Amino acid sequence: MADDLNKGFYSLESNVNKVKGSQDVETEQGVVSDKFPELVLNMDNDKLGKLTDAWQKTWKESTVYTEWKTKGEMNEKYWKGQHYGASKLKNKDQSMVDNVIFEALETYLPQVIRRNPDPMVILSRKEEQTDENFAFASELQKELGEIADELVFRLKLKKGTRHWALYLLGVFKAGWNVERDRPDFQVIRPQKIILDPEATIDEEKGYTGEFVGEHRKMSAEGMIETLKSLGGESGAEKKVKELAKGRNNEQALGTEIGFIEWWTNDYMCWTLNMEGKNHVLLKKKNPHWNYDTEEEAPYDDNGEPVLDENGQVLKEKVESINFFSAPKSPFMFLTVFNTGKQPMDDTSLIGQNLSNQDLINKRNKQIDKNADSMNGGMVVSGERSGLTKEEGKGVSKALRNGGTIFIPAGSANDAVQRMSAPGLPADIYNQLQDTRIRVRDIFGTRGSSAAGLQSEQTVRGKMQSRMLDTDRIGGGFSEYLEQLADSAYNWFAQLLYVYDKRYTNKKQPKVVISVKEGSLLPKDSLTLANQAIELAGVGKMSSIDLYKALDYPNAEEMAANAWLEFNAPEVLFEKDNRIAQVMQQRQESAGAQQKPPSESMSYKDLPPEGKAQMAAKVGVQLAPEGIAQYEQTQKMFDAKVKLLNK
Repeated sequence: MADDLNKGFYSLESNVNKVKGSQDVETEQGVVSDKFPELVLNMDNDKLGKLTDAWQKTWKESTVYTEWKTKGEMNEKYWKGQHYGASKLKNKDQSMVDNVIFEALETYLPQVIRRNPDPMVILSRKEEQTDENFAFASELQKELGEIADELVFRLKLKKGTRHWALYLLGVFKAGWNVERDRPDFQVIRPQKIILDPEATIDEEKGYTGEFVGEHRKMSAEGMIETLKSLGGESGAEKKVKELAKGRNNEQALGTEIGFIEWWTNDYMCWTLNMEGKNHVLLKKKNPHWNYDTEEEAPYDDNGEPVLDENGQVLKEKVESINFFSAPKSPFMFLTVFNTGKQPMDDTSLIGQNLSNQDLINKRNKQIDKNADSMNGGMVVSGERSGLTKEEGKGVSKALRNGGTIFIPAGSANDAVQRMSAPGLPADIYNQLQDTRIRVRDIFGTRGSSAAGLQSEQTVRGKMQSRMLDTDRIGGGFSEYLEQLADSAYNWFAQLLYVYDKRYTNKKQPKVVISVKEGSLLPKDSLTLANQAIELAGVGKMSSIDLYKALDYPNAEEMAANAWLEFNAPEVLFEKDNRIAQVMQQRQESAGAQQKPPSESMSYKDLPPEGKAQMAAKVGVQLAPEGIAQYEQTQKMFDAKVKLLNK
């Protein structure tokens, strides 16, 4: 059965003209795709080479790839401003276009990528809620934040988002950086990727295809070292050296070698095409996964190894520690306008504005041409001016230079007439402005640019326009980017579990990693600052949170200094001799003015013991009990007198 399947698979080469990705495949039954064997490690290298070659042909010959490539090239061309052919200017690279698409996209990107998405790590509700487990979640959250900062995570998200806008697909890849000993996160140009044209991007599962290929380059020396360390296939190093031979058969190991790295959820391999054939250089299980292992069972009471029923040393299965529940391909994809027919978007923000950009260019060209024609030319009448043809040619030049001309006969107004085009109607300019605004509206950046707010006359109108942009971008795109960042942080955790000994030595508590909801929503800096100041003013925000909201780089230090200045200024300014001198003088002055309690308090206000002590100072000996009895009798006497007076 397997041989028949392989024969059918090998015959794919004779089907090069087959149109793949038919629109009717959604409703067909039975086999709706090419028959591919499953990639397994024990597959023969020749068969594996043919399998990967078939994957590549399936992708390159599909209508999905052809249409996607055309759209991406057109989007990139318009983004660069290459809307028309080279201009007639001396600098051929300058195009006379008003590139509103570039303005809109480069206003859009800073809005959606203003800050690093905040990772959130919480214990699973099924996990025991202990202090130790809470501490683990807190430390992991801090580590993920540090990794994102080291990776320049926000700029990479911005770069991948630009790829998505231009090429209808953003591609990201997780891995482990051996040199820096930390997780890695790379943005891959979509043109380097080989995908399954029948796949799509599912909101929950991600990429649904069986394989992903990536065109890579590496120096011959680097490839040889990698193959040695990972255990490349037999003859792999020899093939790389053959390609790296220079003149006179000298080894040029600095030569870059192009190859394809293939991934499925369970396996990865390298293939190199030589002489029209794919050669397998390396094949491995998914390296980003901890597989279960076997260890010898504990010895019995006599110190002898435990044997199984066949007399072999009994081995026990050791369950591996992973963050993911199953192995995954390390690729992540960003799509938004996807109807579930293909792995990339069906349309794009730029694609929806190509016709608008063409109209803007057309109107600008009309206005420019009309402005040039308003300078006009000269018409000289030979009959009325009395000038010859040769003399008439110099009239235009003389008038433009501010010179004087002499007309032998006739009226000057009748002899020479300036011909200029009439001005264009206002509707031409109004439509130009309208189309520019329409482009910004589609991108959701009308309220985010000075040009877009120019027509708004009131502050309230400008604020409302800005809020509408925020809602449009936040609800239409930011949530997709947050989900991508969520996947990236989960990948960082998995890589730590595989490569970092701090996480692999013992089983860790189950945690849930996500991104703080709304952390990538576009927010107006001035509005946020005003809100923070108002909250701090009514005592609903601490100083440190206020300084963080105002984006001060040393928020903790500023908050500490503010507290010290109010509560212990001598500590804050201990290095300033002037302030130290003033503080000392104040302390000495306060000590001199302070009186002992016995001198500052009145005798009648003292308790009986205090009155006895004060009397003893002047030489009178009184018993505290007698004083207390006297005071009690005096109170009773005063009460009777007050009663009689009534």
